[in-house]
Order: sequence, then C-alpha cells, then structure tokens
Amino acid sequence: MQSPHHAINPAPTEHRRDTRQVASWPVTIQAGDRRLRLHSLNVSAHGLKVSLADRTNGDPLEVGLAARLRIEPPAAWPVEVDAIVWRADADGPVFLFVGPRSSVAPSSAPS
Repeated sequence: MQSPHHAINPAPTEHRRDTRQVASWPVTIQAGDRRLRLHSLNVSAHGLKVSLADRTNGDPLEVGLAARLRIEPPAAWPVEVDAIVWRADADGPVFLFVGPRSSVAPSSAPS
C-alpha cells in the first residue's frame, strides 16, 4: 500500500521567474543578414518563444545567436528588443531579451 503522503504523478516544479502567456503575434527576427517573419508561441517579461511552423528552409537559429526582434502585439505599437537564442526546442527557438525594449510609434513603423 502506498503512503497517502506520496503524490502520484506530481506536477513538475516550475522554476521560471516569469509566467508565460500563450500569444500568437507576428515577430520579425533580424540576425545578421537574415530576416525571418514568424509568429510567437508564448511570451513573458524576459523572453519569447517563436514557432518554426511557418519556416520551410534555412539554417536553424543556433543557441547564443544575437538578434533584433520586432514584436507586434495586437492593439499596441510594435516593440523592438535585442535578444539571444537561449534554447532551441524542436518546435522553435526561445529568445531571452538582453536589452531595453522600445516601442515603435506608428509614424516610424515601416509601411
């Protein structure tokens, strides 16, 4: 008989500093001479994960790669931030924000 104090299939302990929010927002990734237009899977205060489902070819985004992200949340101005690829998961890379975030006013947004 199993002890009542022993949990069956306990949930894994969460070690993240920030909660993630599911969000499918357009994200433009500029890394050197490469420019990718993808969509986020989730976002947090310090990072973002993008989906590679839209991407059919090209080299993978390597861990440690520096990039400039342009994130376009709905009903808000786009946000630009410097980031690095923190982790490369099978469904897409995770970016860690490494610089200050700046909102891009509509008048300076590309047309």
